[in-house]
Amino acid sequence: MTVNEKPLPPGPRGIDAAKFLFNSTRDFKKPMSEMAIEYGEIAHVRNRGRDFIVVSGHEAAKHVLITNQDNYRKGLEYELLRIVLGEGLLTSEGETWRKQRRLVQPMFAKRYLKNFTAHMTRATAEVLEGEPFADLPDGEVVDISEAMMALTLDIVGRALFGADLSGKTARKVGPAMNDVLSLGTKMTRRLPTFVLAHMPGMNLKKAISVNPEGRRFQRALEDLKSVIDELLAERSRQADPGDDLVGLMLSARDEETGETMSREQIGDELMTFMLAGHETTSNALAWTWRRLSLNPAARERLFEEVDTVLGDRIPDMDDMDRLPWTRACVEESLRIDSPVWTVGRQALDEDEILGYRIPKHASLMVLISMIHRDPRIWPNPEGYDPSRFLPENAKGRPRHAFMPFGAGRRVCIGSTFATVEATLLAAMIGRHLRFDLPTGAEVEAEASITLRPKHGLPMLVFHRRPGPVPDEMPEPDLAAV
Repeated sequence: MTVNEKPLPPGPRGIDAAKFLFNSTRDFKKPMSEMAIEYGEIAHVRNRGRDFIVVSGHEAAKHVLITNQDNYRKGLEYELLRIVLGEGLLTSEGETWRKQRRLVQPMFAKRYLKNFTAHMTRATAEVLEGEPFADLPDGEVVDISEAMMALTLDIVGRALFGADLSGKTARKVGPAMNDVLSLGTKMTRRLPTFVLAHMPGMNLKKAISVNPEGRRFQRALEDLKSVIDELLAERSRQADPGDDLVGLMLSARDEETGETMSREQIGDELMTFMLAGHETTSNALAWTWRRLSLNPAARERLFEEVDTVLGDRIPDMDDMDRLPWTRACVEESLRIDSPVWTVGRQALDEDEILGYRIPKHASLMVLISMIHRDPRIWPNPEGYDPSRFLPENAKGRPRHAFMPFGAGRRVCIGSTFATVEATLLAAMIGRHLRFDLPTGAEVEAEASITLRPKHGLPMLVFHRRPGPVPDEMPEPDLAAV
C-alpha cells in the first residue's frame, strides 16, 4: 500500500470538528489535549480543505522533529512570531537559519557559559539583597511570577547584552515585554494555525494594526526594538567588543564565507534571546516554586542539598554536578509545567506516521505537554516526583520522551544556558527564601507562546536566612497582589 492509500489519522468530523475549531480560538491548548486523549497520539481534523494534525506521542514526535525533520518546516503560527523576532534563530528557515546557527552556536560553548554563569549569580545575589525580598517581613505576599520575570530579565541583560536591565531600562522594557507577550497571546488565539492557513499572502502587520490592542502591541514592540538599537549603537562605538553575547556577535565571522553578522541580524537574535531567553526560564522557576510549595518533602530535600553544597558561597558552573536534586526539581517542573508546551511544523511533502497518511502542507502541532504526561513513560504522570530525573533513575528512558526545549536540529540553542540558569537560581534563592501558596489560592495557567500564570502567582515569602522559619503562617493580604 502506497502512502497516499494510507488512512488519515482519526479525529473529529462534522459538528465535532466545527466545535473543536471554534473552541480553539478561545483556548488552544485544552481542545488539542482533549482531541489527543480521545483519538490517540496522532489525530486529524480538516477545515476548508486544510489538514491540521495533533501529535501527542513520543514516537510520532520523534519522527517529525528528528527522524524525518527535513520534511517539516516551521509552522504557520511562526508568521506571528516573525513580526516580533524578525529573522532570528527561532523563526528563520533554510540557508538563513543554517548560517545564523553556524555563527551563534559556538557562543554557547562551555567556556562562554562559565562567564555567563558569573553574571547570573551576581544578579541573583543582588536581588536577594535588594527589592523586593531583602526588607520584606515574613508572610508578605509577592507575585513570584513577576519577581522571577524581573530577575531573569536582569540576567539576560547582564549575561547576554552586557547591560543593566534592572533600573530605568527595566521600567521601559518590562511593561513593553509584558504587552508584547500578553497581546501576542490574544492574537495567537484569534489567528491559530488553521486560520492562518486560509490567509495566504496576508499582511499580518496591517491586520494587527486595525484595532487598539494591535496598535498597542506595535508600540510595545517599537519600545523593545529601540532598547536593542541603543545597546547596539553604544557597543559598536567601543573598541573592545567584550565577551558577552553582543560582543561575540559583533566579532563573529562565518568560517565558510568570512562574513560578519549585519546590525539587523544581531538585532533579531538579541530580540529573540531577550524575549524567549528570559520568558521561559522565569516561568520555569515560578512553576517550580509552586510545585515545591505543594510538595514540602521535595522542597525540604532541596533546602538540605543547597545548604550542604553551597554554605554561604555563590555557586558557579562546576556546582551543577553537586546539585542533582535541585536540578531534578527544575526538570520535573519542566516536565509537568512545560513553558514550551507545543511546537508547530508544516509538512513539505506527503509522509506516513504510525501507519497514517500525513498530507502535503498539513499543519502539525507537537504537544510536548502531553508527551510529558505519557503514562507509558511517566508513571503517575500528574504527580510531582523529582526523583525521576536523578541520574540512576533516568537510565533507559527514551531521550525524546522529555523535550522541554524541542528536539532535532531546531532544538533551542540556549537549552544548556537555561538549565544552568534555572538550577543555580533555584539553589541560590532556596538558600535564603521559602515560598508558600496562600490558603485557597487558585492559579490558572495561560497557554499561548509559552505556559505562564494567567493572573500572576501570589505566594507568601519567608526568610530562611537569617532567623528561623515561623511555625504558623499569618493570613495573607491577597489585595496586595
